[in-house]
Amino acid sequence: MNKALKIAACCLIACGMFLGKAQEAENKKDKPMELKKSALNIDEETAKKLGLTFETIEIKVDGLKKDYAFLWIADLHVIANDLSEVEEKSMNIVKSRIDKTFRNPNNGLTSLENWQMMPEVFNKSGADAVLFGGDICDFSTLASIHALKEGMHKFTIPYMYARADHDISSWWLATRYTKEINELEKSIDGNEPVQVLEFDDLMVVSFNNATSNMSEAGLKRFKEVYAKRKPIIINTHVPFNSLVDKDYAEMCMSKDSQRRNLSWGKDCYYKPNAYTQEFLDLVCAEDSPVVTVLAGHLHFPYHGMLTNKISQHLFVPAFKGNIGVILVKKK
Repeated sequence: MNKALKIAACCLIACGMFLGKAQEAENKKDKPMELKKSALNIDEETAKKLGLTFETIEIKVDGLKKDYAFLWIADLHVIANDLSEVEEKSMNIVKSRIDKTFRNPNNGLTSLENWQMMPEVFNKSGADAVLFGGDICDFSTLASIHALKEGMHKFTIPYMYARADHDISSWWLATRYTKEINELEKSIDGNEPVQVLEFDDLMVVSFNNATSNMSEAGLKRFKEVYAKRKPIIINTHVPFNSLVDKDYAEMCMSKDSQRRNLSWGKDCYYKPNAYTQEFLDLVCAEDSPVVTVLAGHLHFPYHGMLTNKISQHLFVPAFKGNIGVILVKKK
């Protein structure tokens, strides 16, 4: 396997089981790198330039007429170069997050620099859509959201942006432009509490702002989508506590300095209100059309089961160069 592909080596996983090895390629600079046909086509030089690695899962679904491929990006933590909104006493913290915490270890670039290159590359990837799983921004400034919007609007393939606490929070700011930021967020994609990408025989549904409880309006929208009974992929920043994996909670707590299970569910850090609990009950129901849950937030990989029928996948963060590739295959 040539050196550039080693950087982009991926782990093929389906419902927690390895499916195989990353595909080997010949030593030709102009040969496209294909993790799987129609899943991701990026030339090796570009993959190296962006410092990309790929974490690939394969999900098999009954009743599909065609196969699908999605790109997953979460925990990128973009910070704009314009720091005029940051309070002086927090400036060193923010600069450290730009220069050290969220600098891609594979290519040495900041999250902003990598973000600015992503749309052009992913537009040519062959993916059916790009799914953003939250914490794309590190904190909510006008400058950072403008940078995010500029990139989003360069996508020529569908995208879904499920936000989380970092995307909407005003940490380290001297001034919070709440009205302006809310309007700017809506101008990206509408910023609805539940977002939907609907295909002929499949739907991707986001739990937007998933570090907060679901609203009544969000639950109502989810029920409308749920009633169509098409297979559903859930896009959420915060994962859901597994109902069947006895090791999941302990694994989460063991990786948190305060021993918290930073998931939604019973005995978890995120306590569901009545609307969120009903949403979770619908997701996990015996006859649920949900086939898998995609999540981030915890900054470590997990590929296991939410219920006996529904898989759940947590991905390595994008600030480390990691991109999820979700291959949805007809059975």
